[in-house]
Amino acid sequence: MKTLFFLGVLILWALPCLGSKIWDDDFRHEDYEEEAGSSFAFLFNPSDAVYGIAFGSATWLKHTPICGDYFLDILSNGLEDRWYAGMGMTLRLMPHWTVAPFVGIGGSYHQAAGGDRQEATDDGETPEKPSDRGESYWGWHVEGGLRWWTGGPIQLIEIMGRQTMPNLEGDRDYWTLGISTGTGF
Repeated sequence: MKTLFFLGVLILWALPCLGSKIWDDDFRHEDYEEEAGSSFAFLFNPSDAVYGIAFGSATWLKHTPICGDYFLDILSNGLEDRWYAGMGMTLRLMPHWTVAPFVGIGGSYHQAAGGDRQEATDDGETPEKPSDRGESYWGWHVEGGLRWWTGGPIQLIEIMGRQTMPNLEGDRDYWTLGISTGTGF
């Protein structure tokens, strides 16, 4: 048993050493990536009472229209009667134009942060509301919009729409519209 333990420790110690020989030590992300800007967005959906804010940071793969947009958001979701703190990523197709349309697909996780959980009846279900109402959820989304590069301290102005499909029971999909600007740093 001790031999297997020491063999495991030896392998775990050797992997980073071998990895440094396999991976090019001169790797510089600047050769493959370029900054696409950080942003601050207001998100809203009056019909489902979904409102929130989001902070994002985007990076392009150099010489391609492929952009990764990471975000953190805080939402009040009227469908769930709950506040959520979330994080996610969207892969976008967005050209390097001054006024650039974009489409994207991504995923996110939203942690329930406040409000009352739905109380279930003795049989575990409430007839008019699902039993997992107000719980944290994973979701995937599709989005589209238009980004205008202003070139000034604001950096960008963006208008977008996003449809989110959470992994909750039933049809609890929701859409949001977003208006965002660059953060200037």
